[in-house]
Order: sequence, then structure tokens, then C-alpha cells
Amino acid sequence: MLKPLLIILFTGISFLLAADNQYVIEAHIRDVKNGTLFFLKQFDTQRVINAERIENGRILMHGTLSDTPQHLWLCTTINDEFYYCDLLIDIDTLRIDGSIHDFPNGLHFEGAATHMGYAGYLEQTHGISQKIDSLNKVLAHLHTISTGNKEYNKHISSGNYELDEEIELNKLTAIRDSLRILFIKNNMDKYAGQFLLTRIMKKLPIDTLQQYYRLIPVEMKKTKFTRQISNQINPYADNSIRQADELLRLEGKPAEILKYTEEALKLYEEGVRLDPDRTDGYMALATLYERLFPIRGEEAYDISMKYLQLFIDSNIQEAERTEANKLMDKIKFKKWLIAHTIPEMVNIKGGTFTMGSTYKEDNNPLHEVTVGSFAISRYEITNYQFAHFLEAYGSQTVQEGEYAGEPLYYACNWGIEKGKPVDGYEVYPAIYITWYGAQEYCKWAGGRLPTEEEWEFAARGGIHGRPGNLYSGGMELDSLGWYAGNSGGKPHPIGTKKPNELGLYDMSGNVWEWCSDNFDNEGRHYAVVRGGTWFNERAICRPTCRYFIYPNSKHFNNGFRLVKDL
Repeated sequence: MLKPLLIILFTGISFLLAADNQYVIEAHIRDVKNGTLFFLKQFDTQRVINAERIENGRILMHGTLSDTPQHLWLCTTINDEFYYCDLLIDIDTLRIDGSIHDFPNGLHFEGAATHMGYAGYLEQTHGISQKIDSLNKVLAHLHTISTGNKEYNKHISSGNYELDEEIELNKLTAIRDSLRILFIKNNMDKYAGQFLLTRIMKKLPIDTLQQYYRLIPVEMKKTKFTRQISNQINPYADNSIRQADELLRLEGKPAEILKYTEEALKLYEEGVRLDPDRTDGYMALATLYERLFPIRGEEAYDISMKYLQLFIDSNIQEAERTEANKLMDKIKFKKWLIAHTIPEMVNIKGGTFTMGSTYKEDNNPLHEVTVGSFAISRYEITNYQFAHFLEAYGSQTVQEGEYAGEPLYYACNWGIEKGKPVDGYEVYPAIYITWYGAQEYCKWAGGRLPTEEEWEFAARGGIHGRPGNLYSGGMELDSLGWYAGNSGGKPHPIGTKKPNELGLYDMSGNVWEWCSDNFDNEGRHYAVVRGGTWFNERAICRPTCRYFIYPNSKHFNNGFRLVKDL
């Protein structure tokens, strides 16, 4: 009963250690005396990074690594004989099982994916490696005997002066090398393949090494083994890209961060100029636009798109190309947003028209009105545009004046949260906007809200409109605006339906639009909204329909557009 409990406890401890972002090595080694000291060494430097004594056939090692994955040795010396096994260690748990006599190539491994990939190669070559080890031992003994000795002469191959074991060793080594090359080709998207390539890269022509390097996914090109490979191919390019990576990791004051970014840009560009196959350099440049924007403005997006296109045109995997094309669309969209931070305006020539309708539910009896010329935004103000205002305004409430302290907007997962547009909703009409927020935006943008008369005049096509149209732009709403019958129960991006005669979009449906008109009634303050919403039936979306609500209403369909005097 005690043994199963200990195993469960031991496994639980291993899990907790791994969860703390540490490597864990749990080894069960037979045929070893208690107290035997095992070491974990870095292969390159032979520096000891961990050491534990075996107790009851078990060893537990854990710790952190500054750079992963790493090639390590688990090793010990017993009676002057050195035992070791190769490990590829990442942040994970690796379990090892076997006898001390199974070192180095006969152990059983479970767990850590990084090492298991390498263990797959070891298993393929296990039999050959054992024969090579045996032949090396025989040859080591034979090389201690003089060449004239009878025992030595028995091992000489007939017809030449080579030892039979040397001939066999060369054949087996060639077979293992071919298996290694095949494994590398098929596993360059895994650490095991990259690691094995580092073991033989100095023997390969640079062209061959470049072919293998191109098979590495771009997201893996900043790890330990790929850096070693890229440095072997072109140390000058690798040095430039590595310096750029280090600069972007530095912290500091805003001015210092901008300086680091500018210098990193130069280094990345130098790196890909020296080595056009450095797709990780292209991708680093492609994702630099947000840090570059404060320095270069809209040019930052052009720089990123230029190098992203070079990445797309390079010798990469189709999955990477697909993701890169998605990123290209995202960067183009970001650039479009920047270019449309300021609302596009349409000039409206004034005139006289009959405002209102005969529909009682419109709350808007027929009467003649004259309006002057003005400019109105082609689209409803978007979440992105309103968030840009909030950042500049520096407050979530009205700062001064009669309405000081009133809310500008309310957070919404379709709109703006914490002053930022919700990802994916940047070009949706700003919603949950109060009348106070709409007023403040318009003042900040150098304009104002439209009057009811201006709004209806524009919605009905101005001097170009047809008096008989039921909706803004025509008689049939489905092609002109979003309402309860076609919206799917949610707002939609601006400008996705047909415009009216003046080129104005979404004047019928999508969101209510605040007007400047406001009044008191029975002790309550109201402001006028027009246009109907995605939530309403057709009749409410007529441009003649007039509604009024509280100016600080918390509604998911309150938006607006900007007007400027001409």
C-alpha cells in the first residue's frame, strides 16, 4: 500500500514543480547503489547545473534554464566507468526509466515533447549505435597493439591494410548519418531536428544548410538551436538580428524606447540585407509597426507591409503564408483606421423642404423648414474614432461647463472598453454614447451635432431626394439599412448598405443618432434621436420618425454623426 502512495505523491510533486515554469527530470534507474551522485551537465560547457543522489532507485531534479531548449547530459561515474545519456530539456517534465547498463542509448523516456522527439531518433538508430560503440571499443583495444602482432593481423581485411572493424564502422556510420539526415529533413519544425542539425552543420556546405534552415517555422527562428544554425550560415546577419532582438527587450523611458526601436529597425534591415533568407528578420520588421508609429507615422505601416510581402514571397510553408496574409490584412486595416481617424465629411447644399409625415407614430407633423448649407459625416462616428477622442480628451466624463461630470459613454463589449475599441469592432458605429459624449466629441472635432432639421434634410437626400421615399435612399429598407428584420440582433460595420442620394450611409437603421435638440418635459430632460436602429422594426427607421430619450441613457444603440458649418 505504501509504494503506490509514494508513487502518487512523487508524481504530484513533479506536476507542481513543472507548473512553476521549471524543468523536471524524474529518473528511475536500476542496478545503482543508494547515494550514487548523478550530475546534470550542459553539453557545450560541461558545466554542472544540477546534482542529486539516487535514493531507492529514484532521482528528482528540477530547476530553471536561462535559454531553452538545452542539450544536457545526465551522467555519473561508477568504479571509474563514465555513464551518460543525451537529453533535450525544455520547460516540461521528462521521465526516464531503465538500468544503469542501458546508458547511453537503451533508456525508456516519457513526457516532455521536446526530448521525446529526440528519443524517436535515438530509437531509430539504437541498434546501429550499439554496434558502433562495440566496434569503437574493439578498435581502441587493437590500437594499443603493435601492427606486427598476430592478434592485430587477424583483423586486417584481405586485399588492403584496413581493419575489418574500421570498414564495418565506416559502413555503419554512413548508415546512421543517412538516417540522421532523413530525420533532420522531416523534423526541422521540431527542436530535435534542429538540434541534430547543429551537431553536423559545420560539415555541411552553406547552401545545404540554408535549405534546411528554410524548413524551420518562423516562430522558432529565435530559439537556441536555430540561432546557432543561422550564425553558422551568416554570422554578420545573425549578429545584426540578435542585437535588434536585444534592443526591443530593453526597458526605459518613452524617449529611450523610441530610440531603441529606431535602432532595431536599422539592424533588422541590415540583417535581411546581408541574408535575404532570414525570414525571422522579415517577420520582426512586419510586426514592428505599432512601436514605429510614434516615430514614422503612417509610414510605419508601409515599412511593415513591405517586409511582410518579402516574407510571403519567400520560400516558406503554406501555413505560414496563410497566416502572413491574415497579418497583411490586419496591417492594411490598421493603416485604414489611422487614415480615417478624422471623419469624412459631405457638403450639403441648403434648401427648403417639407419636414415630417402624416404618420402619427412619427411624432413629427408636416411643416415647411428651411436649412442652410452644412457638412455632415458620411458615416456614423465609429468606436475607433470615439476612442481616439477619449485618449486626447483625457477623461471619461464631461470636464467643464453646464454638464461637467456627466458620462461620455458606457463600456460595452460591442463598443469601447477602458477607453479602447473592442478588438474587431473598430469600424462599428460607436454605441452606448451619451448625448453629452456626442456633444463633447463634436466640439473637440471642430463641429457640433446636427439639428433635427439638418439631420432629416440630409437623411431624405437634401435637394436631390425624392419626397415619396419611405427610407433614406429608397423605398426598400433591406438594401439600405440594418433593422430588426435583417440585423441578426446586433449592429453592423458602417457603410455596408447602400448610401442615399447624398452618399450618406446608415441614415436609416443601425444605431440611433443624437441630434442637438433637447428639452424639458414634466421635470425630466430629453434629447432627440433619429434614424432607428438594428433593434427596431421598419417603421421606426423612417427618416421622418422622431424619438426622444434621456441624454445620459445607457442604451446599446445610441450613436451619432458630426456636423460642421460651411
